[in-house]
Amino acid sequence: MLTLLTACPRPYPPPLPPESFNFVFPDTPGGSDLRLAAIYFEQATPTAQAAVKVLATGYIGNYGSASVNTATLSIYGENLNILKSNAACVLPFKTGELRDFQYVMVTPDTVKTCNVYFSVFRDVNGDGVPQSTEELFITQDVYSYASSAFTFSATCPDGRSTYTGSRANGWSLVRHEVLQPADTPDRFLVSMNSVPTTDLGIAIRMHAESDFLTSMGVKRGLK
Repeated sequence: MLTLLTACPRPYPPPLPPESFNFVFPDTPGGSDLRLAAIYFEQATPTAQAAVKVLATGYIGNYGSASVNTATLSIYGENLNILKSNAACVLPFKTGELRDFQYVMVTPDTVKTCNVYFSVFRDVNGDGVPQSTEELFITQDVYSYASSAFTFSATCPDGRSTYTGSRANGWSLVRHEVLQPADTPDRFLVSMNSVPTTDLGIAIRMHAESDFLTSMGVKRGLK
């Protein structure tokens, strides 16, 4: 007598949930070319200029909007899962993000990071990638992957800014803050710290580009 054996189909793993972010920015005329993008940088070689890559993008408002000042963007969980294994983005924090600083201390100093940045831009050339001439607003806050939880401290080359922070293991939203103590008017305290997941719903404030070490803005070197 033959016995028919049937195997239960292997269940597919459930899809990773998307991560959604809310943004606010100055009132801006609407239009079909107004977009919001989540971008990252791929470093082909230590000396080559990093290439801008788009992780997610979306239109802002309706085509007929006279003015807009808020937006929402979602990033597929699977895309984030792939990015954290991208060796061209996940680089040693000490010699990557902190390469231009002095008196650097990172614990543990072997940690690697990959940052996702956000940009509001007018897609004039229609390629979906923010160029420096198209960018309207950015934010210092980043969505960052860290290979382990870590803390750091460093000083900028001119000695005017002290840079400190802590980041959680895995993906986290990292908020940027600049303080200028009243008793040292030409000195700045810059911090970048992971926030609890419960704070992900708090809107990220976008603004015109400005100096990362002395204000709530950053310069990232887009083409």
